[in-house]
Amino acid sequence: METPVVISLPIASHSFALAHVIPLGCSKMFIGGLNWETDDNSLQGYFSQFGRVASSSIMRDPSGRSRGFAFLTFEDPASVNAVMAKEHVLDGKIIDPKRAIPRAEHIKSQKIFVGGLAPTVTNASLKAFFTDYGTVMDAHVMFDRETNRNKGFGFVTFEDDEGVERAMGATGQELDGKPVSSSPRRVKPSKRGDRY
Repeated sequence: METPVVISLPIASHSFALAHVIPLGCSKMFIGGLNWETDDNSLQGYFSQFGRVASSSIMRDPSGRSRGFAFLTFEDPASVNAVMAKEHVLDGKIIDPKRAIPRAEHIKSQKIFVGGLAPTVTNASLKAFFTDYGTVMDAHVMFDRETNRNKGFGFVTFEDDEGVERAMGATGQELDGKPVSSSPRRVKPSKRGDRY
C-alpha cells in the first residue's frame, strides 16, 4: 500500500496530494472544513448517501479534539465522482471534500546531490565526471552569491534511473583531485518547483 502525504497542509503525518483530477480507481478523499463537533458516525452517515464507505478517520490532536478534517475511503471509486458533483453541508457547516491522490512511491527523482566538491569544480567538469555513469541532462554546482565561490556541493540530473543508480553506487571517486565525500544521494522531487 502506498504511503500517504498531505501536500499544502501543515500536517506531516498524512500524505495525500489534494486535487480535483485523479487517476481512475482512487476511492480515498480528504474532507476539510469539518465542524468541530462532527464525529465518525455523522461523517460516515452523510457520505453513505454517495456509496458504501469502507473507512473514515477524523484527524484529532493529542487531546482528542478534532482538527477539522478527515480522510474517507469509499468501496467504489465512482462514489468519489458523485461527491465531487455537488456542494456539501454537514452538521451546519460547508465542508470541502477533495480527491486524495496517493503519492506514487515508485516515482523517483533523476537528480542526485553530490557533496565534497573541490573549489575548482565547474558545471562542465561536474557533468563530464558523471557521464561515466549515464546520460547527464544537467549538472549544477552551487556558488555563494556574495563571494562567487563554489560551495562544495552540486546537483546532477540524469536522463534515466539507471544512471542515478550507477552514480549512487560510486564511492571513493575523485573529482579535480578531491574525493567526493560519501556517495551521491537521490534528491526528492520538489513540491515547489526546481530551485536546486
